[in-house]
Amino acid sequence: MRSTCSGLQGGFLKYVMLTGEKIFSEIVDEAHAVVLAGGTLQPIEETRERLFPWLPPNQLHLFSCSHIVPPESILPIAVSRGPSGQSFDFSYSSRSSLVMIKELGILLCNLVAVVPEGIVVFFSSFEYEGQVYDAWKKLGILERVMKKKRVFREPRILLAVVGGKISEGINFSDGMGRCIVMVGLPYPSPSDVELMERVKYIESLGEPNCGKRPEISVGEHYYNGDVQTAFSILRSCRRRGKEYYENLCMKAVNQSIGRAIRHINDYAAILLVDMRYASDSSKRSFSHPTNKLPLWIKDRLVSATNNYGEVHRLLHHFFKYNKRVPIECAGEKSTSIEEAMVGRQFGKFGVAKARSRES
Repeated sequence: MRSTCSGLQGGFLKYVMLTGEKIFSEIVDEAHAVVLAGGTLQPIEETRERLFPWLPPNQLHLFSCSHIVPPESILPIAVSRGPSGQSFDFSYSSRSSLVMIKELGILLCNLVAVVPEGIVVFFSSFEYEGQVYDAWKKLGILERVMKKKRVFREPRILLAVVGGKISEGINFSDGMGRCIVMVGLPYPSPSDVELMERVKYIESLGEPNCGKRPEISVGEHYYNGDVQTAFSILRSCRRRGKEYYENLCMKAVNQSIGRAIRHINDYAAILLVDMRYASDSSKRSFSHPTNKLPLWIKDRLVSATNNYGEVHRLLHHFFKYNKRVPIECAGEKSTSIEEAMVGRQFGKFGVAKARSRES
């Protein structure tokens, strides 16, 4: 609802395409072959069910190639514990804990001592980034960090969101991004009405009454942004709707962490900071977050460490090794004014934030 010039509240209608199945069926009928190409199509199964549910499996061919950089040029690590031994849990109910925020700050203080050049930290929302920044300032953590590296915040220098310029369109090649830190799992905000309608519709696909809205009660409070009611909708989803919601999160993660590796001679560490990323690889379910990572990252992922000391040693050896290897600069061109500014000043540490996302 929105106020009109007369002071009365007026409503508006918005038509939303819940699935692209009809459009893609017309394309497939008219074309000899259809090619979907992209760097972040994985995980593909849920996409296939939404776009080509009628297509026999033997008519859809999947091809995935590895990254151009050698395996020793990337170091992805699932970081489940901080330097003090505190488990990292950045789920919606736990992330605002001062203990959690302080432990993340201590992690950062350790990282600036071992990572050469640029670090980019992705948070799940503007609101959470502001909360963390204010807490770090009071705790003296920012002062400690700035003894080693310069700190830039959005929107002053870096205009970045997960799903926006920094995470999808601007490169952090070479020294601009030697380490990407993904804090938590950036799930889309469940209070988004359009998103929840799409989730409910996708959940109904393939059911006997396909197209009929699932029997999920949605009250007025949900449309006012009630997060808990939205969570109950997600919990009621058995497979497709839940998988779609999870995949939105992981595709955003994949876009963001891929910003640091931009040419064949580049190298970077990728830290996935949350205990939900960590697991015994032999016990992972298909829906586990790390199973939705690109193969070139998943194949190199250190999925479990005993403590932060082990993480620190891995980082130390990684950067020591890559510093010895001769690097031929690729000489990439800046794609924006913001990137040019960062290229001149960003020595050392950047904080990137996400569009309103909750976990």
